[in-house]
Amino acid sequence: MLKCRQIEQLASDYLDKDLSFRQRMAFKLHLFICHNCRNYVRQLKITITSIKLMPAKQIIVDDKTKELAKVLRESASKQ
Repeated sequence: MLKCRQIEQLASDYLDKDLSFRQRMAFKLHLFICHNCRNYVRQLKITITSIKLMPAKQIIVDDKTKELAKVLRESASKQ
């Protein structure tokens, strides 16, 4: 039987369906028994789904931001 630490390590592979049949069955058996690991895997799945749904933002860099970055780089190089 898998331990909680192993569930943590295999959770991403489980969600990506990259486990063998035997590993999947052992994983599911542990989830059936362990409430904490069920919550962990559910939260991981929600997090992955949420990240996939987030729009990619482009950062708009104006002249003031570029000038500030230049001043900060120069200041850091003097230290």
